[in-house]
Amino acid sequence: MRAAYQTQQRKILIDYLQHHKDRHFTVEELMIEMQEAVPLSSLYRLMKKLSEEGIVRKSVRPGERQYEYQIAENKTCHSHLHLQCTGCGKVMHVSDETSQKTQQLMQGVDGFELDYEKTLLYGTCTECKLLKTEKK
Repeated sequence: MRAAYQTQQRKILIDYLQHHKDRHFTVEELMIEMQEAVPLSSLYRLMKKLSEEGIVRKSVRPGERQYEYQIAENKTCHSHLHLQCTGCGKVMHVSDETSQKTQQLMQGVDGFELDYEKTLLYGTCTECKLLKTEKK
C-alpha cells in the first residue's frame, strides 16, 4: 500500500483530531472549531480519505442525516463494538470479550454476523443519566 501524502492541511487536521480524541465532529464543526485553518472543501476531501484509510471513524449523527467523524484511537478499534451517547455524543469502546459475546448472541439470530466497523450502539452514558436525574 502506498504511503499517504502528508500535506500541511492533513497534518493540522490529524493533530487537531488527536488532541480531541473523545469528541467527534461534523465537517462544518471542524471548520469552525479549527478557526478555518483548513478550507471546507479540503476538509470534506480529507475526511473522506482519512475515513477510507481507517484513521477516522465515520458515523451518522443520532437523529440527524449528517456524518460525524472521530479519530480511530488504534488499530484494534476494528475488533470491538462501540457505544455512543445520544445525549453528549461521547463514543465508548466495548471490551473485546463483551463484543465477542454479543457477536455470538447475534449469530444465534439466523447466523447474523455483526460488522464491528459499521456497528454503533446508541444509548445514554452515566454522566448524561446523572444530569437527567439532577434536573428532575
